[in-house]
Amino acid sequence: MPRRLTNDLLLGLILLQVLGGVLGWALPVETARPLYDVHRALGVAVILLLAWKQAIALASLRRRLARKQGWDRSIFWGSAAAIALIGTVALGLAWTTNLISFDWLWGYSPLNVHVIIGVALVPFVAWHMLLRRRQNAVSAPIRSRRAFLRVAGLSAATVVGWQAIEHLAPHVRLPTGSKPVGSFNANAFPAEIWLFDSVPLLSPTSWRLNVGGRGFTLSELTALHPPAQVQAVLDCTSGWWSEQVWTGVRLADVLRTAGLESTNVAAVSVTGHRIVLPSADLGEAILATHVGGEGLSPGHGYPLRLIVPGYRGYHWVKWLASLEAA
Repeated sequence: MPRRLTNDLLLGLILLQVLGGVLGWALPVETARPLYDVHRALGVAVILLLAWKQAIALASLRRRLARKQGWDRSIFWGSAAAIALIGTVALGLAWTTNLISFDWLWGYSPLNVHVIIGVALVPFVAWHMLLRRRQNAVSAPIRSRRAFLRVAGLSAATVVGWQAIEHLAPHVRLPTGSKPVGSFNANAFPAEIWLFDSVPLLSPTSWRLNVGGRGFTLSELTALHPPAQVQAVLDCTSGWWSEQVWTGVRLADVLRTAGLESTNVAAVSVTGHRIVLPSADLGEAILATHVGGEGLSPGHGYPLRLIVPGYRGYHWVKWLASLEAA
């Protein structure tokens, strides 16, 4: 395959993977469901394309050694990108085939490392390919019958490889890739924290929930509205899921009391974590005080946690401090 076409395809695949991964986090699970399959399929395409890229890179290095040419910046950027790309692809493949789990890296999820490396790859790969683009302009023409057949072959092999992995991989994960850690066990499931927030120890006497400028104590909040319960899956972006029964008050009731119904809502934690959610997706949302019949533990968001069925776990804001019109 022509060098320029190989580089352009590789850069395009990486950009699509990053975009699909970010949208897979941000969108409701049902909306993003096709993106998860596309993400895994394009991962296979990256693996296959790396074989072509490896042949091109080795041939280039041999020519440089034969001509006694020095190293330039593109080799540094290319080497860094290659190491990162191999690392993130290996983590993704090992995750899909269930060789590693969410607590494999000393308690930090390898799935998050996969995402971080993938995002960081973009400037490395883009810069390397920009530096190489003029040199690669003299390679075989992109618009040729041979190039078309090779791209078609790559596409067919991608579909076959993706389906093979899907059938061979253990079927213990959700479409998002998350794996089960136990359900209906109250506070016993993992207590992951978004980014690197520490668990705040909040006093029930001093804590208040600010809703549209009005402060509520926990007892005032629960006394104003009838209790609500929802059974929902917490699908954490660290790569695990747990189904629990959550009890509290309906978010819609609280917003109606404060005159914030029919508006997009910004939920803010005492740690500063802030999530904006569209009003149309909040019909089943509750402000939870209990899980599985137990009061929320500090790690799970005591005294109040937002539960939004259908969204990924980082939208379920812990240690809720305020609800604002957004």
